[in-house]
Amino acid sequence: MADRFFLAAHTGEQRLSARVDGALVALGCAGALLAELILEEEIAVTPSVRPSGKGRCPDFLSWTILREVRQESGHDMRTWLEYLGQTATEKVRARLTIIDVLREVPVSGGWRGGTAAAWQFAEDGASKPEADLEALFTSVETAGGSGMITVPSRIAEISLALLLRETGVLRQIRLPKHIARQGEYRMESWEPRIPGALRSLINEVGAARGQAAITPRH
Repeated sequence: MADRFFLAAHTGEQRLSARVDGALVALGCAGALLAELILEEEIAVTPSVRPSGKGRCPDFLSWTILREVRQESGHDMRTWLEYLGQTATEKVRARLTIIDVLREVPVSGGWRGGTAAAWQFAEDGASKPEADLEALFTSVETAGGSGMITVPSRIAEISLALLLRETGVLRQIRLPKHIARQGEYRMESWEPRIPGALRSLINEVGAARGQAAITPRH
């Protein structure tokens, strides 16, 4: 999920450019990394974040974060978002580079001389958040008998959309107006029906964004 958030939060063919402030990209990447572990049932929110699984993470980055949670369990979600947000963007970008979704390209360092690093998509059309979101917002409703959404892939897609909304990325993605309105309505309907740990995460991401907006920068 963090990979998909990162890709949705950036645009540009020759050089990646963030759609929103870098701090919001970092917040979303941190939230998505935690969401991955929640979806894998490797962490629980009670309300502090604690390990709950067998450590069978799908990749090294997820395992690294889980190891930190195991070593420092008991902290609340906001603390983990702030901590992981310090390096989340770079770590997710590195993971995408390793699997050849992104490619590092040298660029001029400007008046300072030398070269700097930039990234671009390794293949054309590597990221199509507009198509993915339109498909999600217009898809057939799926829910269990209790009304809760239980299909893991569906939960992941909805959680990603909610993270994009809470970080302000969603409004920067161009969708037809009627699709955007339908998406707003459906997200309001979906949010109460995803697992509680993910709802808590989404709420904390939104609160952290709101706090950042009213906190003066020194």
